Amino acid sequence: MKKVILIIVVIICVGILTILAVNKFTPDSDTTTASAAITSVSPAITSVAPAITSASSATITSESANSSAVSSNTVKNEAPGGKAEIVIGSVSGAAESTVLIPISVKTVPDKGIGSCNFNIKYDTNILEVVDVLPGDAIGNNIANLDYSNIDVTGIVSFLYTSSNNGKDSITKPGVITNVKFKIKKDAKKGVYKISNGTTGAFGDVSLNKINAVFTEGEITVK
Repeated sequence: MKKVILIIVVIICVGILTILAVNKFTPDSDTTTASAAITSVSPAITSVAPAITSASSATITSESANSSAVSSNTVKNEAPGGKAEIVIGSVSGAAESTVLIPISVKTVPDKGIGSCNFNIKYDTNILEVVDVLPGDAIGNNIANLDYSNIDVTGIVSFLYTSSNNGKDSITKPGVITNVKFKIKKDAKKGVYKISNGTTGAFGDVSLNKINAVFTEGEITVK
């Protein structure tokens, strides 16, 4: 659009300069020639008008298309079961001490979380898993929570499945599970991330997919 406007300005300037030049250097008796010069510039200016209209139309069409694409992506990314925000906690401790990392659900969809499986990843050079404990978000349904730890790759996997027709699903914010880590003796001081390895799958009691968003945590070795 800026290029089109620049072309228009150039053409108009050329036309004005041509008119001035004709008026300055042409005797009064040659006014007919000057009029002809002015007339010859008019079609050039007039011919630019369709280009302006075309460029404006193209710009509007392009913006409308972009807007439609954004709207389409937003609808596409919305999971039928809603959204769940999962937060991995952050703590600090000295070498050879034990720390407890909570994994919490901060945002629960309207129909709750009927089942979920996910994992977290930790640095095996710094940490080792001592135990995995249930959190208050699952209440007394401890048997519904299962986990496995692969200490070679530093991955803890979790699985929660509701039963009793979904009556024991996760319906309120809280801690899903706590992971007890031991900071190794030779761990160097610093900050170490505990991240989500893979999101896995979250669903409500009707098996509708839930979009789970994770916030990573960290352990600070003092």
